[in-house]
Amino acid sequence: MRKKLVLLGEMAVGKTSIVRRLVHDRFEGNYKGTLGHDIYAYTLPGLGPQQDQSLELVIWDTDGGLGMSAFHIDAAVKGASAVIIVADVTRPRTLTTMSSLSRECDSHLPGRPAFLVFNKVDVLGPTAEFTVPTDLAASGNDFLKTSAKSGENIKEAFIHVANAILRRGL
Repeated sequence: MRKKLVLLGEMAVGKTSIVRRLVHDRFEGNYKGTLGHDIYAYTLPGLGPQQDQSLELVIWDTDGGLGMSAFHIDAAVKGASAVIIVADVTRPRTLTTMSSLSRECDSHLPGRPAFLVFNKVDVLGPTAEFTVPTDLAASGNDFLKTSAKSGENIKEAFIHVANAILRRGL
């Protein structure tokens, strides 16, 4: 089974690094912005209640400059089974954008899971804590704190979204 998953968020929040960590298990520190979209495929085995299902995700890594227009003019969002919205925990503005994108997902993709990824927790340092903003914690969307650099919770985020797609029959 093959399903479309879209990564949304501002520029430089780590969308490309997250998908490259998943697909290629590597991190590249030199930033090159995505223009338009890049498309990756990744198969996750061991899904579902019995862990006997697999799902191929066709992951659309979008240009962070699209913003809310992604829901109106961008082909990336059309036909998506789920969305991962990424924010950079070191840049508060990206959390505001995440909140707006989450609301747009509810409006334009009803019934589709929107999973929130708070990326770059490694930059905060080992003793720093990041608290999920109240509005995002109360949004009803599941979330994880991740680091594309270390790989922390990257695969878990995609497993969670894939299981949500299967549970909802999308």
